[in-house]
Amino acid sequence: MAFDGRDWSPEQAADALRAHGCRVTQPRLAVLRALLEHGGTIDATHLTARAQEYEPGIHEATVYRTVKVLTEVGIANHVHAGHGPSLVRLTGTEQLVAVCRDCGAVSPVPVEAVDDLVATVEAATGFVLEPGHFALEGVCATCAR
Repeated sequence: MAFDGRDWSPEQAADALRAHGCRVTQPRLAVLRALLEHGGTIDATHLTARAQEYEPGIHEATVYRTVKVLTEVGIANHVHAGHGPSLVRLTGTEQLVAVCRDCGAVSPVPVEAVDDLVATVEAATGFVLEPGHFALEGVCATCAR
C-alpha cells in the first residue's frame, strides 16, 4: 500500500504500522500526529516539540527511533541537509526544500523553479535530476538582511 502523507489520517498511518508488524505505541502515535499536522519537512527538534503536545515528556531519541521505523515502513523519509539538522517528512511530500545555514529555517522551493532547473540540466547535459532527497543550502531572507 503506497503512502501519501497528504491524504492519510493518524489512524490510517497507525494501520500501516500494524500491517508491517510494528507496535503502535503512544510515542509513535504522537510522532505520527505531529508529522501529519505539520505536513512538510521538519527537523527533529521541532518534531519533538510538536510530538510533546500529544505525549508530554517524549525524548528526542524516541523521536529519532520512531522516525527510523516510519522510514522503514515507508510512511516518512529523510532529507539530507548538508551540515544542518536531520530533516524528516511524510512520504508523498517530496518537494525540494532550502535550509538556511545560519538559522536552520526550512523553506519549500517552488515547484516551477525545480521543474525549470530539472529541464535546463536535462537539456544541457542529458542528465535527469531527481531532486528532493537533498536540501539546498543557503541563507534565508531574514538572515541575509
